[in-house]
Amino acid sequence: MTDSLSSVCAAIDELAGFEPLYVPMPQKRELLRGLVAAEARLAAVRLAVLATAGDVADDAGAKDPASWLSHDQNLDKREARADQALAKLLAERWHAVAAALGAGEVTLEQARAIANALDEVRDELSAAQLVEAERTLLTEAKRLDPAGLRKLGRHLADVVDPDSAEEREAKRLADEEKHAAEKAKFSLRPQGDGTTRISGRLPDAVAKRLKRYLEAFAQPRKQAAESDGRRVPYATLMARAMGDLLERVDPGRLPDHGGDATTVVVTITLDQLRTELASGGLGYDADTPITAATARRLACNATIIPMVLGAAGQVLDVGRASRLHTPVQRKVIRLRDKKCRAAGCDASAEWCEVHHLVEWSQGGKTTVKNGILLCCHHHHRIHDPAYHHERQPDGDIRFSKKK
Repeated sequence: MTDSLSSVCAAIDELAGFEPLYVPMPQKRELLRGLVAAEARLAAVRLAVLATAGDVADDAGAKDPASWLSHDQNLDKREARADQALAKLLAERWHAVAAALGAGEVTLEQARAIANALDEVRDELSAAQLVEAERTLLTEAKRLDPAGLRKLGRHLADVVDPDSAEEREAKRLADEEKHAAEKAKFSLRPQGDGTTRISGRLPDAVAKRLKRYLEAFAQPRKQAAESDGRRVPYATLMARAMGDLLERVDPGRLPDHGGDATTVVVTITLDQLRTELASGGLGYDADTPITAATARRLACNATIIPMVLGAAGQVLDVGRASRLHTPVQRKVIRLRDKKCRAAGCDASAEWCEVHHLVEWSQGGKTTVKNGILLCCHHHHRIHDPAYHHERQPDGDIRFSKKK
C-alpha cells in the first residue's frame, strides 16, 4: 500500500513539473476534468482508510480517527468529523456511492450530498426503494452540483414513492415545527450607548408574522424621505416600526408578568413630581433612562406606576396587613434588587419570586424591607433543610451544603 502511495506521489511530481501555460486548450480542458476525477478517487481511498482507522486513534489515545487526524495534520476539526461520518456511511450502507466516488464519477461533495440525502429517508423507504433512490441520485449527479443534489434529496422520498408523499409532507412539517421550537431563541443585549442589540432565531411562521406587522407600520413603499431628501433605509424603518408596534400594544390584554399585570415603572423624585415631569432623570424598567417627554407619551399607551422617592430613595412599606406582597410592593422590590439576590445568580427580576427574609410564620412582616428577590431555584434552596444560607454584607445570600 505504501509503495502504491509512493507511485501516486511520483506521478503527482511529474504532473507538477510541467508548465500548464503552454498546454493547448483541448488538452488543458481534459486535464482539468481528469484532475477532478483523480481527486475524487484519492478521496475515496482516504475515506476507506479513515473508516477503518479506529486502531490508529486507540494507539494515540484519541477519541476517534477524525480527532487524531485533525490534530496530527492540523486539519479543520469540523471537516475531519464530517469526512469520518461520510466514511462510515459509505462503508456501512451506500456502497454504490462509494464505488462511484472511487471511479471518479462523482466528486467528494456530491457523494456527501447523496449519502446524507439517502440517510435522511432511510426510515421512510423500503430496501428496494432505497436502492432505486441511490441509483436516481447517482444518475442526477451527472447534471447537478452538490447544492442541487441536496435540494433534490429533500424531496427524494416523494420522487421514489409518490403515493405516500402527502403523509410524509405532514410528518415533515410537524418535524420542522418541533425543530423550530427547539432551536428558537431571542436575546436583547444593551450596548451601553443608548441602543440594544437584538439577536435570535425564530420559527418561520413567527418571523413572517412579525415582519408583516412591522411592515404595516413601516410601510416601506409609502414612507416619505427624510427632511434632507435622503430615502430612509428599510432597516431603519423597521426599527422605528418596532417602537410603534410596542407603543400600540394594549397592556390590559397582556398576560401577568412577574406576579401581576405587565406595566411600565417610572421612578421620579419628589422634586420632579412637583415640576410635573418637566425634567429628565426618569427610569424606565428600573435602570434605563428616558426623557420626560417619552414618559408622557408612554403614559398615553401603557399602564404607568410612579415610584415617588425621597431624598434617600425610600419607599413606603405596607406592614403586616397581608401575608403576600402586594403588586406595588413587588414592583418596588424588583426595582431595588433588579435580579435574584443569591450570590452568583443573575436571573432577572421578572423571573424571580419575593421571599420573606424573616419568615411570616416567625413574625416577619410583609414589607419591602423584609422582602428579597430569589429565582425559583434559590427560593426552593432557601427552604431546603440540607443547606445553610447566610446574608452577606452586600445583601446577597450565600448558600452552603450542610455537612
